Amino acid sequence: MYVERVENIEEKDLHNGEEIIKTLKKVLISEKEGAPNFRLRHFTIKPGGHTPWHSHDWEHENYFLRGEGVLVTEKGETEISPDCFAFVAPGEQHQYKNTGNEPLEMLCLVPITEDNPE
Repeated sequence: MYVERVENIEEKDLHNGEEIIKTLKKVLISEKEGAPNFRLRHFTIKPGGHTPWHSHDWEHENYFLRGEGVLVTEKGETEISPDCFAFVAPGEQHQYKNTGNEPLEMLCLVPITEDNPE
């Protein structure tokens, strides 16, 4: 068993000035804690920030904790807010954008695979 508090987990700043703006990530549970199948991550996207427009070979599930934003796909933009959740299918182009005035926070669950880096 593994139990920890979010505030005790190291945060990585993903901001690269172009593709990823004002986005932070914490890996809460991974193979390092003995998880054999899934990795649980916590993302914070600051106001005006966004993740890259991208796709990958694995699915992921999201649960939105705080803030306001949009999940962008090839079909358009869908508003996201606390207590919303989303499924992004393998190969689906997507991006998360913070459209509010406070941080957008979400949990993201992905499978642990050789092709899926932390």
